[in-house]
Amino acid sequence: MGKVAKSISGSPAPPVARLSWSDVLGKRVREGDWAEQAVSTYAKVEEAVEAGQWELAAQLVDYTMEEAKVVYVVYQVWTEGFLDWLRQEDVGEEELAAELGRLRDLLAFPDGEPYEPKPRWDALAAAAGLLANRLRAFEVDRAAAIAAVSELRESWRQLHDRGADFQAGLLTFVARRFGEPRLEDCYRFVLEPYLQERYRPFDVRERPYEETVYRNLYLSFEAMRAHLCGPERAGNLEFEEDDERLVLRFDPCGSGGRMQRGDGVEGTPSRAEPPYEFGVTRGRYDWAWNEEGVCYYCAHCCFALERWPAEQWGHPVRVVDSPLYPDESTGERPKQCTWTIYKSLDAIPPEAYERIGLNKPEA
Repeated sequence: MGKVAKSISGSPAPPVARLSWSDVLGKRVREGDWAEQAVSTYAKVEEAVEAGQWELAAQLVDYTMEEAKVVYVVYQVWTEGFLDWLRQEDVGEEELAAELGRLRDLLAFPDGEPYEPKPRWDALAAAAGLLANRLRAFEVDRAAAIAAVSELRESWRQLHDRGADFQAGLLTFVARRFGEPRLEDCYRFVLEPYLQERYRPFDVRERPYEETVYRNLYLSFEAMRAHLCGPERAGNLEFEEDDERLVLRFDPCGSGGRMQRGDGVEGTPSRAEPPYEFGVTRGRYDWAWNEEGVCYYCAHCCFALERWPAEQWGHPVRVVDSPLYPDESTGERPKQCTWTIYKSLDAIPPEAYERIGLNKPEA
């Protein structure tokens, strides 16, 4: 307690990060330019601890849970949607239970417990709340605080990665049970209600495209930090900007990219290989960039970020360059995934439409 008290009694220093309320997004956000947004929130917690900014560190711990919540909730909504679609297609409860049990055992946590998300999410929330309270009360020193932050991130990584893999497993079951082309029907059934809510602000019939760019880019940073992108699985991203484009790069993406490359943390192989054998496209489809080798999970980016919004209001939300398996996602130098947000509708190239089976609309 004495060391902590001493660290907060000196001259105040500028905060290592700032949190504020965004009226545009209707939520709390991390402030900072786009290069700053590419830095992991977990790294910002550690910086705040090292600087003795204990209340800020506590708020940033809270914010890691706000970021994680976005992904956690999406995976729960999608899981329910996939199961509803399968039941609608007359998959019996016995067959469904057998496949769910197989996936949960296949995706067991490192401690051997089968994949069940809710208990782990509750434990993560409790650990984050306790750490934040201890930081606020100066009940933890720097070394212990940083160790606790690392444990928090690792707990989220274990839960997050299995949540993503579970979606890939369900999509693979759909493709094997009904044929790969039926994945489009499944995507539409599961994702459209979610997209109608989350992506409605990008509808250019309601507001000019240029007014959507900030929301689009901030939500991209927020989501991909939560996916724990980057080789250290901390949520660090790469960013570049020019006159026409804003580009995010992931090395790898913490969900589909990790699936294709294999899990470097746990030492498990590509999810396209045994014992997982999760599917990649063998045909060419508008909902998967008309490419072979797109992992079924990654194809949701094509449908959700490009094909569906282009159908609805005439333009993709983000243009994605997803590595193909195995040629681009394995080997010594696998290709990075990129998301490109164009600053104007005019800047979106015709090729972005053509590869998803559409033509660029007239101005």
